[in-house]
Amino acid sequence: MIFALVVIAFVGSLYHNLVSALARRGMMPSFTFLRLAGGIDIGEHLIPFSNISSNARALLVGLINTLSISILGIFFSTILGIIVGLGRLSKNYMIRKFATIYVEFIRNIPLLVLLLFWYRGVFMTLPNIKNALIFHYMTTSDGYVSGLFILSNRGTSIAWPRRTYTFSLYLWILVIGMVIFFIVANLLILKGRRTKRPHMITLWTFFSFLCVALVGWLLLRNSPFILEYPYIKGFDATGGLHLSTEYVCLFSGLIMYTAAYIGEIVRAGIQSVSKGQIEAARSLGLNEFQTIRLVVFPQALRVIIPPLTSSYLGVTKNTSLGVAIGYPDLFSVTGTLINQTGRAVELILIVMGLYLSFSLITALFMNWYNRKVRLVED
Repeated sequence: MIFALVVIAFVGSLYHNLVSALARRGMMPSFTFLRLAGGIDIGEHLIPFSNISSNARALLVGLINTLSISILGIFFSTILGIIVGLGRLSKNYMIRKFATIYVEFIRNIPLLVLLLFWYRGVFMTLPNIKNALIFHYMTTSDGYVSGLFILSNRGTSIAWPRRTYTFSLYLWILVIGMVIFFIVANLLILKGRRTKRPHMITLWTFFSFLCVALVGWLLLRNSPFILEYPYIKGFDATGGLHLSTEYVCLFSGLIMYTAAYIGEIVRAGIQSVSKGQIEAARSLGLNEFQTIRLVVFPQALRVIIPPLTSSYLGVTKNTSLGVAIGYPDLFSVTGTLINQTGRAVELILIVMGLYLSFSLITALFMNWYNRKVRLVED
């Protein structure tokens, strides 16, 4: 109780000093500035935005940019990390040494240094748009140079599907596929409880969904998507999906950095499983893949999940380093708004609350999953 009172008194003193200092400058704490026009331009945004948009919308743009990097970074770094972790335990000498060199090299370089090298030494040294690297070279009917994949120092453009008028009908087919997905999942879960044997729920549920999606695609008279190829027009690439150099640099750098740590976490989890379990699985006739999927990984997850949660939390927070290479993430947009409005305290509080929310939601989900995979003793 004494400690709690001391903390409350300390926080109250900080708040009083803050209010007093702002009052002397004629700036009482307020969030009404969020409704005002920002007057700034954000080069990369996934939602409509202009310099007459409000400050709140500018924060939303930065938030969406951060979330897009974070979610995709967590997904792909997990896949690469599992591959690296398995590579560290491979019986093949070259694979094992390559994975070891990758982990030791990446883990001993600060992420900021890695991003700056990746940006300045790799992506900015790519050819200009006129001499871009084009994969599957072709020419459009208008005479423009096109391709499946265009890479230059202005960014990366790839062929991307675009919706047609049958897309709305195809959405209903996908909804039916999701219903079948859940039906198959529940049936396999019930069968597994009855037979006490796993039935590859993930594989069969996704297979059933893909079958419905494929059959629905074939039944439609016209395809719900068309593949739009990027082409070079003037001093930029048009069409397809365009990713800026800053986005690709931050995205790939985060994946490379985080995967090195996840690889070590996966390796430690697998090595925590006793060799007797692996020998018992092989004596039952299970092959290498079945042994890892059914015996090793389920037991290793109880060791993998807690440190993996910390790595996931780091991905979201590390996106703030994108300010060093000019990526307009939440932290970068906030810094610009502070220079425009002078509302440093309010904006920093908003950013702290948002990052805290990301971390708490991620930790909540991972703790829930950890409770599901932990060993339960009678």
